[in-house]
Amino acid sequence: MNLLDASAIFNLFQSGKYSTLVAGATIPLASYEIGNILWKNHNIRNRISKKEATESGSVLFELIDSMEQIVPSPGSALRLSLEEGLTFYDSSYLISAIESGYDLVTDDLKLHKIASSKVPTVKTADL
Repeated sequence: MNLLDASAIFNLFQSGKYSTLVAGATIPLASYEIGNILWKNHNIRNRISKKEATESGSVLFELIDSMEQIVPSPGSALRLSLEEGLTFYDSSYLISAIESGYDLVTDDLKLHKIASSKVPTVKTADL
């Protein structure tokens, strides 16, 4: 089973790989990170319209809701974050993969590098 972080979810969505998304797991934080990605693509990067952001969000949030949700241990995520120099958000995905025994799917280069020494780690291009 794969645990997908927000970068993987967004990239798989953009590639139209919906079945790969719903077959995976994620953490509750993913919806909020996806919302931030859509906000950034509209407000900062000017890549999508408000309507596209809203419509994409509706579909993405529904897809995320249909995925298995793994709830990370906040204390373990914090310890890992402090040990590895990851953001608390990134360590939440990694600790969830460690605790669940799932492979981590991420397109975040720093997270991929650190995670690959702890759990099987793949990029979306490899799926």
